[in-house]
Amino acid sequence: METLFLPESLCSSPFAVLLLDKAIKRAVAECGSTPTKIVFPKEFPDALTRLRLLAEAARNGIFCEEGPVPTSEDPFEVFLGARSMSLRLPHGLCDWHAHTQFAYCSRGIDAADAVAFSLALGTEIQGFSEHAFALYFPSNALKFYWQSDAAFVERVWATSGRGRMAAYRALVDVWRAALGPRVRFGLEVDLFGDGRLCLAPEDAEGWDYLIGAVHEVEGIDPTTATDAELEKAWLRDVERLLSYPIAVLAHPFRYFPWYHREIPRHLYRSVARRLAQAGVAAEINHHQNPFELDFFRACLEEGVRISLGTDAHITRNIADFLPHLGTLQALGLRPEDTFRPRD
Repeated sequence: METLFLPESLCSSPFAVLLLDKAIKRAVAECGSTPTKIVFPKEFPDALTRLRLLAEAARNGIFCEEGPVPTSEDPFEVFLGARSMSLRLPHGLCDWHAHTQFAYCSRGIDAADAVAFSLALGTEIQGFSEHAFALYFPSNALKFYWQSDAAFVERVWATSGRGRMAAYRALVDVWRAALGPRVRFGLEVDLFGDGRLCLAPEDAEGWDYLIGAVHEVEGIDPTTATDAELEKAWLRDVERLLSYPIAVLAHPFRYFPWYHREIPRHLYRSVARRLAQAGVAAEINHHQNPFELDFFRACLEEGVRISLGTDAHITRNIADFLPHLGTLQALGLRPEDTFRPRD
């Protein structure tokens, strides 16, 4: 059981609280357990930062105390016991799937803060892929009622703002101008029940990339359908998505465990082949998703590119690449071997 020491340089950073979150996660990954204690320097730059650090430690159930800590000029260095531990990310990591404050499923993320922190940690490119349906429709769109309500969709798309899509596009324009090419913007797109892509004609252009996702399969009850019925309907929608110009298939196979169904592992190879034929990347996504190492092995054997997505819904989870790095290592890949959108 280890003690985590926070140098004054980290405590003085504008990212101090987010860095403490990353330090705790890194310590757990290295030791297999949460640190028993966090030691802060006796002198803090300001009382508010001190309180926020104490609150973050308390959120993780860790006791804190003041005391002597090793010195460091690097705000991204902490000490786990006597060992130095850098929180900087390895070269070449790109996140193509994170959310913004426009997401109904977000839990307090702010894209401006998130991208500043992500790039400071060393992310090569930070991408944001907001749910298109959440931009078009009200917050109860998470129930996916719009998939079969064509008249409702037409009414929304006929408005000048198309829900909040125009507002999102306007903010994206500002972010692009301010943040430069290390930040990219796309959409996470779903299907209507009839197989059309949930993307108004006016919104088809202007994005750096699109990622496709199967969150819900219209016309089938996943709680009562047989395995064969569910697999057939899901695979049909995967094929439909791949017929559109998406660059990445988000969180493959997530649909099944989210409805407490067994993952159809016998479909790994056939899905990988479909991705290869369509030229679409498969996303490693550890946001409450199953570990599908055999699927990604099949993808590599079929020539499918691998994309990384943190699927961050809260600022502290931005650039959470520890599980992705473990998966890449198991696959024999380096971060720079992963997906980049083609020009």
